[in-house]
Amino acid sequence: MSTSADAAESANDERQQLAQGELHEVTIEKIVYGGDGLAHIGRQAVFVPYAAVGDHLRVKIVSLERNYARAVIEEIVWASPTRREPTCAHFGMCGGCQLQHITYAAQLEAKASFIRESLRRLGGIEWNDEIKVRSASEFGYRSRAELKVSHNGSTNPQIGYYRSGTQEICEVTDCPILLPAVNRELHRLRVETSMVPADATRIFLTAGDDEVILTPGTGENARTEAIDSMGTAYQCISGIKYGFGVRSFFQGNRLLVDELVNEAIGGNRGRFAVDLYAGVGLFSLQLAKTFDQVCAVEGNRFAAAHGAENARANGVGNVKYEPISVEAWLKYKSGEYPQPDMILLDPPRAGAGPQVLSRVLSLKSPAISYISCDPATLARDLKQLLSEGYSIESVTALDMFPQTFHVEAVVHLKLS
Repeated sequence: MSTSADAAESANDERQQLAQGELHEVTIEKIVYGGDGLAHIGRQAVFVPYAAVGDHLRVKIVSLERNYARAVIEEIVWASPTRREPTCAHFGMCGGCQLQHITYAAQLEAKASFIRESLRRLGGIEWNDEIKVRSASEFGYRSRAELKVSHNGSTNPQIGYYRSGTQEICEVTDCPILLPAVNRELHRLRVETSMVPADATRIFLTAGDDEVILTPGTGENARTEAIDSMGTAYQCISGIKYGFGVRSFFQGNRLLVDELVNEAIGGNRGRFAVDLYAGVGLFSLQLAKTFDQVCAVEGNRFAAAHGAENARANGVGNVKYEPISVEAWLKYKSGEYPQPDMILLDPPRAGAGPQVLSRVLSLKSPAISYISCDPATLARDLKQLLSEGYSIESVTALDMFPQTFHVEAVVHLKLS
């Protein structure tokens, strides 16, 4: 009778039989978060970039890890029906996009699965209900770009994005995911090279509704605040005009941001709402339409200053900005406010984390809206919230980053 130890030894033997440089034929089973296709050789998981579900491929093993291997496509033996020709001439060299080679419908299906599988595998959450996927145009959507610059002793600087997995610049002449106005500025930079300062290592392009701001940056670690103070862009979203610094965080999909706002707030209303990680007030000022009072908590003083000014400029008098960290507000100041009817959480990619969530839980808000840009940290944080009496009402995916593996999720929770 075989044992689990025998099975593990057999699996290890199979892994050891693979060697770097070997050729194998595989069929791609699914796309995983990160954009690679997943196949198996025996029991060995193999990750293949630029693959499509259903592709039958001849691949070359390029690296072996303890539990998986990486491979590259040598030949497409037969192609998946979801495979297509990429729109961008730089796709496959530029590291900005990972999914242009598959149809947009297949991208959306994959992104819903990223969320569902993360909830199950990392959070132990079996969410069997629908995950609605909201989307807009798959191209011409992005309102912000950070271009890399290298002079290399030449009078004509290299301008583009990093090549995938490297810090080498892939020169880009056209970027189809950019808003047309931003793409035109990219074209202009390449023609009018005098616009690029000799010491610039980056160029930030930031689109407002009426102009595109071009901001040079020097050094990879240049202070965000110094760059942020060099320009303010303005966008009108759901009836509110927002000003934000060229390096302040602000949603980059100009075509879908209104839907994100509406989905995040839902039908919630009441006396008091708290917006944690409020940024420049994207959600706070919208919450002010349906709540008597809103507290916006933002630790970045430049973003908080923009948020307070946005409230003033739009005549929104029922939003109070707290320019301190979320951790400090929860620990020292939350007791000065009434119990919230709703908490909106929009943390950075690292998620809220156990310390913040334990203090959020102590506020016993009957409703929480959690916005996440990382399915893994979302699953981790939801696991903690569900263990303390919350239940999930809905999960929605928003494709804020078409052609990439990134996905935004909005989860509504209620206190049972």
